[in-house]
Amino acid sequence: MKHSFLPTEEHLKSEIQEAVNIVIERGDFVLGKESYTFEAACSEYLGAKHCFGLNSGTDAVRFALMALGIGAGDEVLTSPFCFVSNAEAIALEGATPVFADIDPYSFNISPAAVEAAITPRTKAILPIHMYGHPADMSSINNIAAKHGLAVIEDACQAFGSMLPDNSMVGGKSQFAAFSFFHTKPLGAYGDAGMLTTNNDAFAEKIRMLRNHGSRKRYYHDEIGCSSRLDTIQAAVLLTQLKYFDSKIDAVRDHAAVLNQELSGIGDIIIPHVQPGVRHNYNLYTIRTDRRDELLDVLQGKGIKCSVAFPLSIHLQKAFGYLGHSRGDFPESERAQDEILCLTINPYWTVGQIENVVNEIKDFFG
Repeated sequence: MKHSFLPTEEHLKSEIQEAVNIVIERGDFVLGKESYTFEAACSEYLGAKHCFGLNSGTDAVRFALMALGIGAGDEVLTSPFCFVSNAEAIALEGATPVFADIDPYSFNISPAAVEAAITPRTKAILPIHMYGHPADMSSINNIAAKHGLAVIEDACQAFGSMLPDNSMVGGKSQFAAFSFFHTKPLGAYGDAGMLTTNNDAFAEKIRMLRNHGSRKRYYHDEIGCSSRLDTIQAAVLLTQLKYFDSKIDAVRDHAAVLNQELSGIGDIIIPHVQPGVRHNYNLYTIRTDRRDELLDVLQGKGIKCSVAFPLSIHLQKAFGYLGHSRGDFPESERAQDEILCLTINPYWTVGQIENVVNEIKDFFG
């Protein structure tokens, strides 16, 4: 049951604790009642045919690669400007991550750069919905169809974001990976994730893969692993899902105030939002040449902010074997040096928002 209001933090914590206690009393801690109820609720919310609760968003990406049979000798196109998990999952499956530079406004992968990077070994495109802003899925899906490629969406930051056709991110996808890490808009009390698909054959494969390749206990048809959504985490998430749209509405209202107040201040570039999309503002991300100075000042004042992400993946030591160097993906590198991410609290008061705005204005004089 959805609610059209955002409860107080204290009420929400109490409701979550009650849901957790019910699971503890019942004792079905792995893929219990709430796990399946949460999957069904997400299917309804997103419009996806199949949703599978997993240990993490990283596992979700890896399971999609496994379901597609991607491995040694294959290439997967993805962004160099995101968390390391996608390139990590690709590499762990024996395939090669191939990077395509980003659009400087949305921070999402550039469709033109994607098409230019396709080779005979390319098997899939893995776009990221950065900071919760939907990627240009219409263009990416057209490119994929043209070249016969799979699409795996990293929607880990984008639960509740919407595409220009008013569909939810991950709802119509071949695959979409979600993270419910505690800092995400819909956050667990630990690690949790989900993979969606609208393909029945892929769904059956994922159902087995997350449970040691098994349909029946102690009988194993494929090599799988253990990646199942704990029932306690499902209960935490299910409780919050009832109020989720109200939470996103509050965050978006605060973002609108920040946009209005910070526009034209210093050299700040406020977040770009493509017309027609719903941005969940997982992180409110600005750009400035004075990023490091501003970061130090805001953190010194106790304002929650960070740099996500300070070093592009192609420059990370772990991926040095790919042979990249600075200058290979200039938009990604510019972003890593300029972005500053504010975490918007849906419970901010008017005074708290004014404090954030005034500290930034004071910094720029």
